[in-house]
Amino acid sequence: MRPMIRIRRLAAAGGVAGLLAALGGAGGGAGRAVAAGPVAAFPIVAAQTAANGEMNYDGTIKGQLVITVPVGAAVQLTLTNKGTLPHSLQIIPYTNQMPAAAVPTPAFPGAQTKDPQAGITKGQTAVVQFTAGKAGRYLMICGFPGHALLGMYGIFEVSPSA
Repeated sequence: MRPMIRIRRLAAAGGVAGLLAALGGAGGGAGRAVAAGPVAAFPIVAAQTAANGEMNYDGTIKGQLVITVPVGAAVQLTLTNKGTLPHSLQIIPYTNQMPAAAVPTPAFPGAQTKDPQAGITKGQTAVVQFTAGKAGRYLMICGFPGHALLGMYGIFEVSPSA
């Protein structure tokens, strides 16, 4: 069976402008300021299926999940863990050498769940808010030790033309 590739894109229209107000402005905790304007909000489920030993985002593995946002977008990723293992989310610079665990500094300030090496447990939700300040291709990894190496990662693209 051929794996399904899911691609999500942020529309250039300002249809989500009211979401920022609903979220209470730019608050995202200390050091997590988010740019004013529309918010690119994406729910992500860790261990949505049993695929890859529950090490997946929305049932996808090894870069099949691709999220694209425009440069300067305020981003909100809401991670919910449905699995039995801890999971996390961290945006890191793209590399062909997958890290064994979370890296010390994410690609953008605030672009990770709290303590990505510890992760969140079954039933927990974590909200990640940051500004996608630089165009490029990034990895969206599970920072729990070993998970990214085993295929729990997606692609996060910041496009000047999205």
